[in-house]
Amino acid sequence: MSWGQTLIRSLSLFVGLRYFSAGARNSRLVSFISLLALSGLTLGVGLLILVLSVMNGFDREMREHILSVVPHVQVTHSGSIKDWQSQRDLLTTLPNVVEVTPFNQAQGIIFSNNQTRPVKLLGLDQTMLPKGFETTLNAANLTVPAEGELLLAKPIIDSLNLTLGQSINLILPSEGGRQARAVTLVLVGVFATRTEVDQMLGIVSLKQAGHMMGSAEDVFGFRVQLADLFQSRMTANRIQSQLPFGFRSVDWTQTHGNLYQAIQLSRNMVGLLVFLVVGIAAFNVISMLMMMVLNKRKHIAILQTMGVSKQQVLNIFLIQGLLIAFVGIALGVLLGVIGCYWVAELVAVVEAVLGSQLLNTSIYPIDYVPVDLRLGDVIYIVVSALFLTLLATLYPAIKASNTVPAEALRYES
Repeated sequence: MSWGQTLIRSLSLFVGLRYFSAGARNSRLVSFISLLALSGLTLGVGLLILVLSVMNGFDREMREHILSVVPHVQVTHSGSIKDWQSQRDLLTTLPNVVEVTPFNQAQGIIFSNNQTRPVKLLGLDQTMLPKGFETTLNAANLTVPAEGELLLAKPIIDSLNLTLGQSINLILPSEGGRQARAVTLVLVGVFATRTEVDQMLGIVSLKQAGHMMGSAEDVFGFRVQLADLFQSRMTANRIQSQLPFGFRSVDWTQTHGNLYQAIQLSRNMVGLLVFLVVGIAAFNVISMLMMMVLNKRKHIAILQTMGVSKQQVLNIFLIQGLLIAFVGIALGVLLGVIGCYWVAELVAVVEAVLGSQLLNTSIYPIDYVPVDLRLGDVIYIVVSALFLTLLATLYPAIKASNTVPAEALRYES
């Protein structure tokens, strides 16, 4: 290959780089559209990475956090379980079961400072504590309270202005032939799972809750955690078949399945909407390059008269479009990754300025913004944006390559 042929082949790259770096100095409109296309692509890619990471975070928190304090399968009996130790041993031998903890449960109303609030008291044993609650209580430096004591979730304490050491009056409704009665417990600790269960949750000892139900030695049921939570329905049916008559089981898809499906639907819909923003930003390149082609028609014609082929003219504008794509996508990835690391702090600043909590467990499943940045999502976004930009570049590039020198130079002096 001769030196002249090499020069001609490198001309497309040189001119494309020059058009990209210099812009259209003689046309402010073209420069504005170029900036708009680049900015739109950057913002679109950055937002898509941020939004998908946040939605991935909600999905992860649903599986790993919310469902760590909500049983994957809850097994209860129509009465109370007297020989619960043997039943627990049976459940631990079943496939996919990793944790079986006995629990008691009582519902009532807290009355304090002329205010009332419903509460669900969960009776647990310190020696058989579910992993999710063990993590939560350890974080607050707490243990399961002794009989006559009570732990309450932070939202309940805040709403009723309760203080540690205070005696709490609970009204237990009539149930199973028992009349409604009042129980007094001492508040000894505050915890926060930071999930929706905090709106009603209190923790007492297993025996304390048993006393409230009428039998301190029996238990109400079992909380079962699974290795594969998506096999919960199958495992619940297997548990049901292994236990005597009178037991019933409910898996998390029946109690929280709608929430999980809503998170998945929101992730897909929000991702689609932001992906359309990326598509619109990519196709802004069409407007920019078409304006560039019109602005550079004389230059293109002169290059053609000097021996530049149609393919090389096509390559000039393809290179310019790809450079816009590379720069815009690179800046977008940088913006998205930085946003993923700072979005939680940004939300905290906004909450401080507004003086209110944006995410509240009375409305949302958690009270914080989770982020799960995944390399696979970033690669998918980059490849998709690059493909859309290349697709948008083709028509203006083909239009430029079909320029007829005689027509372009006809009215040029």
